[in-house]
Amino acid sequence: MKTSTYSLHGCARIAVLLLFAVPPCTAWAQYPDRLIRAVVPFAPGGSNDTMARLISPELSKALGQQVIVENRPGAAGNIGIDAVAKSPPNGHTILFSATASTQNPALFRKLPYDPLRDIQPVAELGQAPYVFLVNPGVPARNLQQLINLARRNPGKLNAASGGIGTRLSSELFQIQNRLTLEIIPYQGSGQAALAVMTGEADFVVMETSPVHGQLAAGKLRALAVAGEKRLKSFPDVPTTSEAGFPDYKSGTIFGVYVSAGTRADIIEKLNATINRIISAPALGGRLLELGVETNPKSVEEFSDLYRKEIEKWKTIVRQARIPPVD
Repeated sequence: MKTSTYSLHGCARIAVLLLFAVPPCTAWAQYPDRLIRAVVPFAPGGSNDTMARLISPELSKALGQQVIVENRPGAAGNIGIDAVAKSPPNGHTILFSATASTQNPALFRKLPYDPLRDIQPVAELGQAPYVFLVNPGVPARNLQQLINLARRNPGKLNAASGGIGTRLSSELFQIQNRLTLEIIPYQGSGQAALAVMTGEADFVVMETSPVHGQLAAGKLRALAVAGEKRLKSFPDVPTTSEAGFPDYKSGTIFGVYVSAGTRADIIEKLNATINRIISAPALGGRLLELGVETNPKSVEEFSDLYRKEIEKWKTIVRQARIPPVD
């Protein structure tokens, strides 16, 4: 029996096609294929670090690969963000960041990365309104008393700044109330809170996630929540609106990012995985205790919010007449 040349060639062509054919879901299934670095652009102990160390173990379980938290502090978060922006676009280096991602473009004249072209938003982890926290020895039990104290002592009340977000929040507070404060920078919100607890600084405006235990223990006193509603974890603390200052709102949006150019299927997988993690009742309850409220978003929704936040902070910096850093 003869075998036609056509049949042999046809079989060979089919074999080649089968060899190189990749089902649409194969790329999704292959990620991740090794360890994932989770870069935090601030020192250990701050809110970004707290969120990363809370989410990373769950992400490791869900993805089947170890997720290692790596702190890369410096230059107000720019060193860590730039490291992710310049990392290979394969999803194996991710960024856990908050206000630095959207506020640095307003504060620095030139960044080592382009925030819109080099960074890809992936998922929102949650939002935490800032809270006015004072040392228990400061003679102020509400926001108005803190303002009165600052007016009686111009230039003598110290506000700790743990990063871009806390600094801008203090600047906004100072401008709106025509105060003269001394704003002292620290490496991360954890260090800023410690300075307030030891009496090195008088107050700080920050989220409660890194200092939940210290607040509960009375090592810090909360005066007001700079959000739309009271925190479920501290229901007795009034909002700034309730305290008589409805125009003052500030807070943190925690998110995960990757370098631009990362494949869409990897981004979507990370987004879906993170949304499942933060929607789990146990973790969601833990986040609420830390003052973080979750509202899972799609990649498109979070990307839109990211762009709007960048523009918002640029406007605030212009209004505050804060000179850009060279």
